[in-house]
Amino acid sequence: MIDKLRKFSENIRHLRLPTIAVGFFCLITTIVIIFDSDSNFGDRFLIPSVVGVVWAMSTYVFIVTFQSVPERATSSLSVFGKLKRHLHRGWYWIIGVVFLGTTLAAVYFTNSVISIWLRGSAA
Repeated sequence: MIDKLRKFSENIRHLRLPTIAVGFFCLITTIVIIFDSDSNFGDRFLIPSVVGVVWAMSTYVFIVTFQSVPERATSSLSVFGKLKRHLHRGWYWIIGVVFLGTTLAAVYFTNSVISIWLRGSAA
């Protein structure tokens, strides 16, 4: 699993800077709406901007974290080297499971918040 995550993060590594740009844009939009909006017109963009921040952060963390997954242990390593490599890869397995859990939570959050936003826009 972590090797597939590493390959995927390497394939999308060129999206790192655009993700930062989108995240900052959404964050600035959120801050401006919260502190400067006097009407309900600007408030309708608050939920999409918060969702944008969540997904931009998630994407950036994914790309940065899983690019550095260590390779599998080879027979040329010593016993302690193999143990260290297994522990390091085990840590990435834990991070991978946590990341998948937070991704599912972000999908649920996005679905809930966007459905509320769409109901509010229709009214």
